[in-house]
Amino acid sequence: MTKKIKIAELFCGPGGFALGAKLSKNFKHVWLVDNDLDSLRTIKQNMPDQNTIHQDVQKFSKTKNLKIIKRKYGSFEGLVFGFPCNDFSLVGKKKGFAGKYGGLYKYACKVLKFFRPNFFIAENVSNLGTLNKKSKINKNFKKILFDFKKLGYEIKFKKIKFEKFKIPQRRHRIIIIGHKKNCNLKNFEFPKESKNLVSCKKALEKLYKYKNLYNHETYQHSEKIKKRLRKIKQGQNVWQINGLPNVKKARMSNIYKKLDPTKPAYTVTGSGGGGTHMYHYKFLRALTNRERATLQTFPKTYIFVGKKESVRKQIGMAVPPMGAKTIFDNLKKYYYSRHS
Repeated sequence: MTKKIKIAELFCGPGGFALGAKLSKNFKHVWLVDNDLDSLRTIKQNMPDQNTIHQDVQKFSKTKNLKIIKRKYGSFEGLVFGFPCNDFSLVGKKKGFAGKYGGLYKYACKVLKFFRPNFFIAENVSNLGTLNKKSKINKNFKKILFDFKKLGYEIKFKKIKFEKFKIPQRRHRIIIIGHKKNCNLKNFEFPKESKNLVSCKKALEKLYKYKNLYNHETYQHSEKIKKRLRKIKQGQNVWQINGLPNVKKARMSNIYKKLDPTKPAYTVTGSGGGGTHMYHYKFLRALTNRERATLQTFPKTYIFVGKKESVRKQIGMAVPPMGAKTIFDNLKKYYYSRHS
Protein backbone atom coordinates (compact mmCIF):
# COMPACT_ATOMS: atom_id res chain seq x y z
CA MET A 1 0.00 0.00 0.00
CA THR A 2 1.26 3.48 -0.89
CA LYS A 3 2.21 5.56 2.11
CA LYS A 4 -0.18 8.43 2.77
CA ILE A 5 1.05 11.99 2.35
CA LYS A 6 0.75 13.87 5.63
CA ILE A 7 -0.66 17.38 5.31
CA ALA A 8 -1.74 20.13 7.70
CA GLU A 9 -4.11 23.04 7.12
CA LEU A 10 -4.59 26.65 8.20
CA PHE A 11 -7.83 28.62 7.65
CA CYS A 12 -9.56 25.27 7.06
CA GLY A 13 -13.15 26.55 7.14
CA PRO A 14 -15.83 23.83 7.10
CA GLY A 15 -13.61 21.30 5.32
CA GLY A 16 -13.63 21.87 1.56
CA PHE A 17 -9.94 21.08 1.18
CA ALA A 18 -10.10 18.39 3.87
CA LEU A 19 -12.95 16.55 2.18
CA GLY A 20 -11.24 16.90 -1.19
CA ALA A 21 -8.08 15.35 0.25
CA LYS A 22 -10.07 12.53 1.83
CA LEU A 23 -11.88 11.77 -1.44
CA SER A 24 -8.58 11.85 -3.32
CA LYS A 25 -7.21 9.27 -0.85
CA ASN A 26 -3.50 8.90 -0.13
CA PHE A 27 -3.60 12.08 2.01
CA LYS A 28 -3.87 12.34 5.78
CA HIS A 29 -4.42 15.55 7.72
CA VAL A 30 -2.41 15.72 10.93
CA TRP A 31 -4.21 18.87 12.09
CA LEU A 32 -6.53 21.64 10.89
CA VAL A 33 -6.76 25.15 12.34
CA ASP A 34 -9.46 27.82 12.19
CA ASN A 35 -10.76 30.56 14.47
CA ASP A 36 -14.41 29.83 13.57
CA LEU A 37 -15.83 27.29 16.00
CA ASP A 38 -18.88 26.43 13.88
CA SER A 39 -16.61 25.51 10.95
CA LEU A 40 -14.57 23.17 13.15
CA ARG A 41 -17.74 21.61 14.54
CA THR A 42 -18.86 21.03 10.98
CA ILE A 43 -15.62 19.18 10.24
CA LYS A 44 -15.92 17.03 13.38
CA GLN A 45 -19.55 16.28 12.54
CA ASN A 46 -18.59 14.90 9.14
CA MET A 47 -15.01 13.73 9.68
CA PRO A 48 -14.75 12.88 13.40
CA ASP A 49 -11.23 11.48 13.05
CA GLN A 50 -9.75 14.88 12.16
CA ASN A 51 -7.61 16.80 14.69
CA THR A 52 -9.13 20.27 14.74
CA ILE A 53 -7.61 23.21 16.61
CA HIS A 54 -9.71 26.24 17.50
CA GLN A 55 -7.29 29.13 17.64
CA ASP A 56 -6.48 32.46 16.03
CA VAL A 57 -3.71 31.97 13.47
CA GLN A 58 -1.62 34.80 14.95
CA LYS A 59 -1.43 33.01 18.29
CA PHE A 60 -1.14 29.57 16.71
CA SER A 61 1.90 30.56 14.61
CA LYS A 62 4.02 31.67 17.58
CA THR A 63 7.14 29.53 17.84
CA LYS A 64 6.39 28.27 21.35
CA ASN A 65 2.99 27.03 20.21
CA LEU A 66 4.36 25.41 17.05
CA LYS A 67 6.85 23.48 19.19
CA ILE A 68 3.94 22.11 21.21
CA ILE A 69 2.04 21.20 18.02
CA LYS A 70 5.09 19.39 16.62
CA ARG A 71 5.59 17.37 19.79
CA LYS A 72 1.92 16.39 19.82
CA TYR A 73 1.23 15.72 16.13
CA GLY A 74 4.65 15.40 14.51
CA SER A 75 5.75 16.79 11.14
CA PHE A 76 4.01 16.72 7.77
CA GLU A 77 4.89 16.91 4.08
CA GLY A 78 2.50 19.57 2.84
CA LEU A 79 0.76 22.68 4.21
CA VAL A 80 -2.61 23.76 2.83
CA PHE A 81 -4.04 27.23 3.39
CA GLY A 82 -6.86 29.14 1.75
CA PHE A 83 -5.91 32.42 3.38
CA PRO A 84 -8.93 34.79 3.73
CA CYS A 85 -9.66 36.64 0.51
CA ASN A 86 -11.84 39.56 1.64
CA ASP A 87 -9.21 42.26 1.09
CA PHE A 88 -8.31 41.06 -2.42
CA SER A 89 -11.82 40.29 -3.65
CA LEU A 90 -13.46 42.19 -6.51
CA VAL A 91 -16.62 42.57 -4.42
CA GLY A 92 -14.72 43.96 -1.43
CA LYS A 93 -12.93 47.26 -0.88
CA LYS A 94 -9.64 45.78 -2.14
CA LYS A 95 -7.62 47.07 0.81
CA GLY A 96 -4.88 44.50 0.26
CA PHE A 97 -2.34 44.38 3.08
CA ALA A 98 -3.95 47.42 4.70
CA GLY A 99 -7.09 45.41 5.39
CA LYS A 100 -7.91 43.09 8.28
CA TYR A 101 -7.22 39.94 6.27
CA GLY A 102 -4.65 40.92 3.64
CA GLY A 103 -1.58 40.11 5.70
CA LEU A 104 -2.73 36.80 7.16
CA TYR A 105 -0.63 34.82 4.68
CA LYS A 106 2.41 35.92 6.73
CA TYR A 107 1.34 33.56 9.51
CA ALA A 108 1.33 30.74 6.98
CA CYS A 109 4.91 31.78 6.19
CA LYS A 110 5.80 31.40 9.87
CA VAL A 111 4.38 27.88 9.90
CA LEU A 112 6.24 27.04 6.68
CA LYS A 113 9.48 28.38 8.11
CA PHE A 114 9.11 26.32 11.28
CA PHE A 115 8.04 22.97 9.78
CA ARG A 116 9.77 23.20 6.38
CA PRO A 117 7.32 20.87 4.57
CA ASN A 118 8.09 19.64 1.05
CA PHE A 119 5.24 21.61 -0.51
CA PHE A 120 2.28 23.87 0.09
CA ILE A 121 -1.01 24.66 -1.61
CA ALA A 122 -2.42 28.16 -1.20
CA GLU A 123 -5.77 29.46 -2.46
CA ASN A 124 -7.23 32.94 -2.87
CA VAL A 125 -9.49 34.95 -5.17
CA SER A 126 -8.38 35.19 -8.80
CA ASN A 127 -8.19 38.99 -8.52
CA LEU A 128 -5.03 38.53 -6.45
CA GLY A 129 -3.22 37.45 -9.62
CA THR A 130 -4.26 40.45 -11.69
CA LEU A 131 -1.94 41.28 -14.61
CA ASN A 132 -2.49 45.01 -14.16
CA LYS A 133 1.01 46.07 -13.13
CA LYS A 134 -0.23 49.44 -11.90
CA SER A 135 -2.65 47.76 -9.49
CA LYS A 136 -1.89 47.72 -5.77
CA ILE A 137 -3.20 44.13 -5.71
CA ASN A 138 -0.60 43.16 -8.35
CA LYS A 139 2.16 44.55 -6.14
CA ASN A 140 0.71 42.69 -3.17
CA PHE A 141 0.78 39.44 -5.13
CA LYS A 142 4.42 39.90 -6.10
CA LYS A 143 5.24 40.53 -2.43
CA ILE A 144 3.43 37.35 -1.40
CA LEU A 145 5.29 35.26 -4.00
CA PHE A 146 8.60 36.86 -2.98
CA ASP A 147 8.01 35.92 0.65
CA PHE A 148 7.27 32.31 -0.33
CA LYS A 149 10.42 32.16 -2.47
CA LYS A 150 12.51 33.55 0.40
CA LEU A 151 11.55 30.45 2.37
CA GLY A 152 13.14 28.24 -0.28
CA TYR A 153 10.10 27.32 -2.36
CA GLU A 154 9.79 27.27 -6.11
CA ILE A 155 6.41 28.58 -7.18
CA LYS A 156 3.77 27.67 -9.73
CA PHE A 157 0.38 29.34 -9.87
CA LYS A 158 -2.67 29.43 -12.05
CA LYS A 159 -6.05 31.09 -12.15
CA ILE A 160 -8.42 28.16 -11.86
CA LYS A 161 -11.92 28.32 -13.33
CA PHE A 162 -13.62 25.66 -11.24
CA GLU A 163 -16.49 25.26 -13.70
CA LYS A 164 -13.88 23.73 -16.04
CA PHE A 165 -13.29 21.09 -13.37
CA LYS A 166 -16.99 20.18 -13.77
CA ILE A 167 -18.05 22.18 -10.71
CA PRO A 168 -21.61 23.51 -11.32
CA GLN A 169 -20.53 27.04 -10.41
CA ARG A 170 -18.38 29.78 -11.95
CA ARG A 171 -15.84 30.12 -9.18
CA HIS A 172 -12.48 31.59 -10.16
CA ARG A 173 -9.57 31.25 -7.76
CA ILE A 174 -5.81 31.48 -7.89
CA ILE A 175 -4.02 28.34 -6.74
CA ILE A 176 -0.36 28.60 -5.74
CA ILE A 177 1.79 25.48 -5.50
CA GLY A 178 5.10 25.87 -3.71
CA HIS A 179 7.67 23.09 -3.53
CA LYS A 180 11.24 22.56 -2.41
CA LYS A 181 13.84 22.06 -5.11
CA ASN A 182 14.47 18.46 -4.03
CA CYS A 183 10.75 17.65 -4.08
CA ASN A 184 9.48 15.96 -7.21
CA LEU A 185 6.86 18.60 -7.94
CA LYS A 186 9.14 20.55 -10.26
CA ASN A 187 7.33 18.89 -13.18
CA PHE A 188 3.89 19.51 -11.66
CA GLU A 189 1.23 20.63 -14.08
CA PHE A 190 -2.22 21.84 -13.15
CA PRO A 191 -5.14 19.55 -14.02
CA LYS A 192 -6.50 19.68 -17.56
CA GLU A 193 -9.66 21.68 -18.05
CA SER A 194 -12.84 20.17 -19.41
CA LYS A 195 -15.04 21.75 -22.06
CA ASN A 196 -18.06 19.90 -20.71
CA LEU A 197 -19.62 22.25 -18.13
CA VAL A 198 -22.19 21.10 -15.58
CA SER A 199 -25.29 23.28 -15.32
CA CYS A 200 -26.68 24.36 -11.96
CA LYS A 201 -30.00 22.74 -12.90
CA LYS A 202 -28.37 19.36 -13.44
CA ALA A 203 -26.69 19.56 -10.04
CA LEU A 204 -29.75 20.78 -8.14
CA GLU A 205 -32.30 18.45 -9.72
CA LYS A 206 -30.38 15.47 -8.34
CA LEU A 207 -30.88 16.97 -4.90
CA TYR A 208 -34.66 17.16 -5.19
CA LYS A 209 -34.99 13.38 -5.36
CA TYR A 210 -34.39 13.28 -1.60
CA LYS A 211 -36.48 14.33 1.38
CA ASN A 212 -35.57 15.51 4.88
CA LEU A 213 -32.35 17.15 3.76
CA TYR A 214 -30.13 18.90 6.28
CA ASN A 215 -29.55 22.70 6.04
CA HIS A 216 -32.45 22.99 3.59
CA GLU A 217 -34.56 25.66 5.31
CA THR A 218 -36.13 28.12 2.87
CA TYR A 219 -36.33 31.91 3.23
CA GLN A 220 -39.71 33.51 3.82
CA HIS A 221 -39.91 36.39 1.36
CA SER A 222 -42.38 39.27 1.39
CA GLU A 223 -44.87 39.68 -1.45
CA LYS A 224 -42.87 42.72 -2.54
CA ILE A 225 -39.78 40.58 -3.16
CA LYS A 226 -41.81 37.81 -4.80
CA LYS A 227 -43.32 40.38 -7.15
CA ARG A 228 -39.81 41.57 -8.02
CA LEU A 229 -38.62 38.02 -8.64
CA ARG A 230 -41.57 37.35 -10.98
CA LYS A 231 -40.32 40.13 -13.25
CA ILE A 232 -36.72 38.91 -13.34
CA LYS A 233 -36.03 36.31 -16.00
CA GLN A 234 -33.62 33.41 -15.66
CA GLY A 235 -30.04 34.67 -15.72
CA GLN A 236 -31.10 38.28 -15.12
CA ASN A 237 -30.58 40.57 -12.14
CA VAL A 238 -32.63 43.41 -10.69
CA TRP A 239 -30.85 46.03 -12.81
CA GLN A 240 -32.21 44.44 -15.94
CA ILE A 241 -35.76 45.30 -14.89
CA ASN A 242 -36.56 48.43 -12.86
CA GLY A 243 -33.63 48.41 -10.47
CA LEU A 244 -34.09 49.19 -6.78
CA PRO A 245 -35.73 52.30 -5.31
CA ASN A 246 -33.28 55.10 -4.44
CA VAL A 247 -30.23 53.03 -5.45
CA LYS A 248 -28.08 54.67 -8.10
CA LYS A 249 -24.68 53.25 -7.22
CA ALA A 250 -23.23 49.92 -6.02
CA ARG A 251 -24.81 48.04 -8.89
CA MET A 252 -23.34 44.63 -8.19
CA SER A 253 -24.35 42.16 -10.86
CA ASN A 254 -25.51 39.50 -8.38
CA ILE A 255 -28.28 41.58 -6.77
CA TYR A 256 -31.52 39.58 -6.98
CA LYS A 257 -29.95 37.57 -9.76
CA LYS A 258 -31.64 34.37 -10.84
CA LEU A 259 -29.66 31.34 -11.87
CA ASP A 260 -29.55 30.42 -15.53
CA PRO A 261 -30.52 26.72 -15.52
CA THR A 262 -28.52 26.04 -18.69
CA LYS A 263 -25.21 27.24 -17.20
CA PRO A 264 -23.10 26.78 -14.07
CA ALA A 265 -24.24 29.04 -11.24
CA TYR A 266 -22.54 32.32 -10.54
CA THR A 267 -20.18 32.41 -7.54
CA VAL A 268 -21.57 31.24 -4.20
CA THR A 269 -20.67 33.88 -1.60
CA GLY A 270 -20.79 33.79 2.18
CA SER A 271 -22.04 37.23 3.14
CA GLY A 272 -24.13 40.16 2.00
CA GLY A 273 -27.55 41.59 2.70
CA GLY A 274 -30.87 41.30 0.91
CA GLY A 275 -30.56 40.52 -2.75
CA THR A 276 -27.21 38.70 -2.53
CA HIS A 277 -28.49 35.29 -1.45
CA MET A 278 -28.62 33.79 -4.98
CA TYR A 279 -32.05 33.17 -6.47
CA HIS A 280 -33.56 30.02 -7.91
CA TYR A 281 -34.18 29.71 -11.65
CA LYS A 282 -37.64 28.20 -11.03
CA PHE A 283 -38.91 29.00 -7.53
CA LEU A 284 -39.60 32.52 -6.24
CA ARG A 285 -37.03 32.40 -3.47
CA ALA A 286 -33.39 32.52 -2.54
CA LEU A 287 -31.42 29.31 -2.57
CA THR A 288 -31.30 27.26 0.59
CA ASN A 289 -27.98 26.54 2.23
CA ARG A 290 -28.24 22.94 1.04
CA GLU A 291 -28.64 24.14 -2.54
CA ARG A 292 -25.61 26.42 -2.15
CA ALA A 293 -23.63 23.54 -0.68
CA THR A 294 -24.62 21.39 -3.66
CA LEU A 295 -23.30 24.02 -6.07
CA GLN A 296 -20.09 23.90 -4.02
CA THR A 297 -20.08 20.07 -4.51
CA PHE A 298 -20.53 19.14 -0.85
CA PRO A 299 -22.49 15.86 -0.71
CA LYS A 300 -26.10 15.96 0.52
CA THR A 301 -25.04 14.07 3.66
CA TYR A 302 -22.50 16.73 4.68
CA ILE A 303 -24.04 18.48 7.69
CA PHE A 304 -23.16 22.10 8.47
CA VAL A 305 -23.30 23.11 12.13
CA GLY A 306 -24.54 26.52 13.29
CA LYS A 307 -27.29 29.03 12.67
CA LYS A 308 -28.47 29.74 9.14
CA GLU A 309 -26.19 32.74 8.52
CA SER A 310 -23.18 30.96 9.99
CA VAL A 311 -23.83 28.02 7.65
CA ARG A 312 -24.19 30.40 4.72
CA LYS A 313 -20.81 31.94 5.55
CA GLN A 314 -19.13 28.53 5.89
CA ILE A 315 -20.43 27.36 2.53
CA GLY A 316 -19.54 30.57 0.70
CA MET A 317 -15.98 30.69 2.02
CA ALA A 318 -15.21 27.03 1.31
CA VAL A 319 -13.16 25.53 -1.50
CA PRO A 320 -15.36 23.20 -3.60
CA PRO A 321 -14.40 19.70 -2.36
CA MET A 322 -14.53 18.13 -5.82
CA GLY A 323 -12.35 20.94 -7.16
CA ALA A 324 -9.90 20.33 -4.31
CA LYS A 325 -9.97 16.60 -5.09
CA THR A 326 -8.99 17.31 -8.70
CA ILE A 327 -5.97 19.31 -7.53
CA PHE A 328 -4.96 16.68 -4.95
CA ASP A 329 -5.33 13.90 -7.54
CA ASN A 330 -2.90 15.67 -9.82
CA LEU A 331 -0.48 16.58 -7.06
CA LYS A 332 -0.14 13.02 -5.74
CA LYS A 333 0.57 11.73 -9.25
CA TYR A 334 3.70 13.87 -9.46
CA TYR A 335 4.64 13.57 -5.80
CA TYR A 336 4.55 9.78 -5.77
CA SER A 337 6.77 9.54 -8.83
CA ARG A 338 9.67 9.99 -6.41
CA HIS A 339 8.32 9.85 -2.86
CA SER A 340 6.90 6.32 -2.97
